[in-house]
Amino acid sequence: MQTQFRLKQSVLAVSLSLMALAPVSNVQANTVVVSGTLNKLTTGPLLGTTFDTWKLNVLTAGNFTVDVAAYEASQSNIATAGYATSDINGDGELTWLDPDTYFYKDTGNPLLATDALVRCDDTANNCAVYQNGLTALTSPVVVTTHLQSETKVDGSIHFRRDPWFDVTAAVGNYSYLIADYLLSPAEAAAGINAGDSFSAPTNFVSPILDHADYRVTFSSDTLNFSVNGNTITVSQVPVPGAVWMFLTGMMGVLAIGKKKNGFAL
Repeated sequence: MQTQFRLKQSVLAVSLSLMALAPVSNVQANTVVVSGTLNKLTTGPLLGTTFDTWKLNVLTAGNFTVDVAAYEASQSNIATAGYATSDINGDGELTWLDPDTYFYKDTGNPLLATDALVRCDDTANNCAVYQNGLTALTSPVVVTTHLQSETKVDGSIHFRRDPWFDVTAAVGNYSYLIADYLLSPAEAAAGINAGDSFSAPTNFVSPILDHADYRVTFSSDTLNFSVNGNTITVSQVPVPGAVWMFLTGMMGVLAIGKKKNGFAL
């Protein structure tokens, strides 16, 4: 009995020492930031603005936040009180992307209008708008917008134009589309935001209107993100190495105790 007690003390000592190596908790804001540039096409068979498609492979169902920063002015008219500009991506120029974003089922190229799931345009405006008869109860991707009254945390300065929302996603393959102003599912399927033009604040002198930049931040307390090209993989947060050390140490001590003393704890 005394030997068994000493063995339990050893197990406890090993457990405590190894636990000291592990983090107190594994709650962390796993974050990935992606960026891109959309262009205006003025010649050729397709006229309008381009849009970007990010593949989103969700391996573990859960919740994450999407935060877009793109429109580089606080107001859409330079005469409006509080008007200011901000070079969000630090490239020395101001561009004017009024983001329109969608989640689609990823069933392979090309995009199909019937695969559109949900749209999120402005913060607390046209967000969420479910597609193809889906609802928040039936869509595999559910979007909940933040409020205009909430403080911007990502460098966005316009009061609502940059979408900022929380997502609940089922396991599956999706596409996340970034476009300007209004991209219909039919236009997405055709590959061009037809007739669209980037819109600078009214009376802005010599605006850049041939392209527009954006930045999107994906973050979660419970999921992990990795990026390969235009594919973002969403998975379970890895178990910290110190936890594996703790479990391995416990198993080793228990195995030695059983072998030397011929009993099970």
